[in-house]
Amino acid sequence: MTEPLSESAASPTVPHSLVEDIFGIANGCLLIGLGLDLLHEARLITGGVAGIALLLSYVLPYPPGSLFTWINLPIFALFWRRLGTPYILRTTIATLSIMALVDVVAANLVIARITMPMAAIVGGTALGIGILAVTRHATGVGGLAVIARWLSQWKGWHFGAICMAIDAVIVSSAFAVLGIERGFWSLVAALVMNGVVLVWHRPDRYRSEV
Repeated sequence: MTEPLSESAASPTVPHSLVEDIFGIANGCLLIGLGLDLLHEARLITGGVAGIALLLSYVLPYPPGSLFTWINLPIFALFWRRLGTPYILRTTIATLSIMALVDVVAANLVIARITMPMAAIVGGTALGIGILAVTRHATGVGGLAVIARWLSQWKGWHFGAICMAIDAVIVSSAFAVLGIERGFWSLVAALVMNGVVLVWHRPDRYRSEV
């Protein structure tokens, strides 16, 4: 089994410029907004705070975007000192952007029909790539991602594996609230989303300014 390259042995990398960070984070947030809208149209959920917000939006009279923000902000406040002001500020801005983009996508993309399998696979893929893009630029996309990043730094655990474990707990609740069929396709969406992150999130191959 080949050992991963150490930071000193890895190929030299160049930090992202401010423009590259802004462009990458904006693209990631847009893809996350699209993925959330596709799942919402099919009445599915996914993992993370996004999944919690989607699930609560089906049983409470509040939109998922607002719930997404209300859940995240206390977590950001709790981990502010642990992860540093630059990271938390970027993550807060990204979270607020996602909240707005979910509404923008919903208002400008009219979906006449989408099946649960299509929503789960395409929505999960869009979310995974969006999370990857945002994370690639040293930014989180939700409170649970912040917790996962902290655990990754503290324990050395894989970021994607942590997210998948947390999401398994969240998505299991979909079976009770949404029924077996929607619970199953919500599980598929979470697996697809986290699979993208698990396979392609490789910090040993790059670095970003934090």
